Amino acid sequence: MTEQRRYADHRPYPDPPSSLRDLTGPTAGVIELPITIDWGPKRGYDLARDADRRVVYEVVLQEAADTAQVARYVNGGVLVEVWPRLFLPRRVRERWEERFPELVQAA
Repeated sequence: MTEQRRYADHRPYPDPPSSLRDLTGPTAGVIELPITIDWGPKRGYDLARDADRRVVYEVVLQEAADTAQVARYVNGGVLVEVWPRLFLPRRVRERWEERFPELVQAA
């Protein structure tokens, strides 16, 4: 029997930054993600709405081109708050939790 290979286990994801303080994204307002991150019909998100905030973080952590782009849209304090409710591929979650034990504690 061959081992099942999933795309999510091999695709490149942006690296987490060295510190949560490097994540200086907005905490309020409406933001529009660039088409290179979010190519869906709705790219504008109201950060006051929990569902929108979670979608932004899920998409950015998976689709951003690099760490700088993650830092532009994700805020470290908000990330800790929403972390337990984010739906992420296992590899993304593990990489971030290895770098930031406070995310594990938040979960």
